[in-house]
Amino acid sequence: MTRLSLLLAASLFTLNASALELAKYPQVFNAGNGISVTVAPSSDGKQALIQVSGINHPLDEVVLLSTISERGNDERDYTTTLNGSAYNMLVKRQGWGGERFQLYLPNTDGFELGFDETKSKEAKPANLLALYEQQKKKGIQDKLSRFDREQRVADFSAQLQQIDQDASKACGTTLVTEVEWNAIDDDKLKRLSVPSFCGEVVSQLANLCENGDEQKAAAKGLKTVQCSFDAELKLRESDAGLVFTTHEKAPNQGDFINAFLRNR
Repeated sequence: MTRLSLLLAASLFTLNASALELAKYPQVFNAGNGISVTVAPSSDGKQALIQVSGINHPLDEVVLLSTISERGNDERDYTTTLNGSAYNMLVKRQGWGGERFQLYLPNTDGFELGFDETKSKEAKPANLLALYEQQKKKGIQDKLSRFDREQRVADFSAQLQQIDQDASKACGTTLVTEVEWNAIDDDKLKRLSVPSFCGEVVSQLANLCENGDEQKAAAKGLKTVQCSFDAELKLRESDAGLVFTTHEKAPNQGDFINAFLRNR
């Protein structure tokens, strides 16, 4: 890249950063245990800066730019990009008791949020915007938004291990789901929740086992589930385990697996 191109790129970045105009009044929420969430919407209501503070997490104190998507019925999603994928970090929903805000961070459970009127009045949108621009220049948000295949596989593996542990406890036997990670391309890892697909077999086993001792026979002799993605949905037995082929568009996968397990 030429020096002129670099200068133009820098000028464009500065223009884009300064083009974000925030509304006068931000919102601050309390998530409990000293965790707070600051939400500063843009003046046009289409974007918002979000900062989570007081939590031992890689996103602590990072100011992230989100896109606001209206869902109707005064519900909305605040979506940012993390590890190469769109991520709904904050959601607003309507319930019987009124509106509810929920915070979601990678590798954590969701947080119910309560509005903090005092801190909302004290919050300064200009300070949040200045910190966002400072962090942006350091590349903090860009690093978090880039796809990290190794981290994604590690996160998915941890989720599958938890699903396996829950199923093993329900069935009284050790069950392990094995995935051909090298056969799954980056696009699928970005778009799909692999544990939701590959963990469905042991999840269905757990459901059967929880229905009584008679149903636990479905898990008898099983130790492993080998999972991969292919052109169609298949499930077959192998030595001491099952071989499961899933497809992202195959319907009723849970019913298909459940029927197979009941009849094995």
